[in-house]
Amino acid sequence: SDKWNLITRVIAPLVSQPVLVEGGAPAFGISDIFASFFLSPSGGGLTWGVGPAISLPSTTIPTLGSEKWSAGPTVVVLKQTGKMTYGALVNQVWSFAGNPDRSDVNQMFFQPFFAYQATRTWTVTLQSETTANWEVDEGRWTVPINLVFSKLSSFGPFPASYQFGAGAFVEHPDVGPSWKLRGAIVILLPRRH
Repeated sequence: SDKWNLITRVIAPLVSQPVLVEGGAPAFGISDIFASFFLSPSGGGLTWGVGPAISLPSTTIPTLGSEKWSAGPTVVVLKQTGKMTYGALVNQVWSFAGNPDRSDVNQMFFQPFFAYQATRTWTVTLQSETTANWEVDEGRWTVPINLVFSKLSSFGPFPASYQFGAGAFVEHPDVGPSWKLRGAIVILLPRRH
C-alpha cells in the first residue's frame, strides 16, 4: 500500500559438502529453503521491517539439511546515508515438525552489515552471518567475517545484483569451516508505479 511494504526474502542454498566423517561421502544439492517476510512502513529516514521466518526441509540429502520444519520471528533495521548503508538482520527459529530422529532446531541468525557504494553499479560490503545453535554447549557459535563485492546489472528483463566474496571464520565448531567463498545472483522485483 502507500504506507506499508511487504518484503520477501527466499534463500535456496546450493551446497557442496566434503566428507565430514571417516567412511562418509561428499554431498551436493539444495539445502533447506529459508523464507522471510517483512512488513515495513514506507518512508522515513530509518528502514525497518518485522515478520515471520520459516525453514522448509527441502533437501533430499539428509546431511545437507535439518529434516525439520522451523519458524520464528525476524527483524531488519537499516539506515542509508549518502553512499553508505548499514544495519542488521536477525532471526530466531525453532523446529515444530519433521523427522523425530533428527535434533531439534533452536537457532539464531545475526547479520550486521556495512556497505559502501563505490560507483553507480559497484558496492563493497563488510558483514557477518553469525549463527548460534542453542541446542549444543560446545561449538555453539559460527562467526564469519565476510567481504563481498557486488555489481548491479540485469538478469534477463529484471534488475539484479551479481555478488562474489570471501570470508574467514573467527569462531566455529571443531567440525565447522574456517573459510568460505560466496557467489550469488539477487534478482530484484521492484514495485511498478
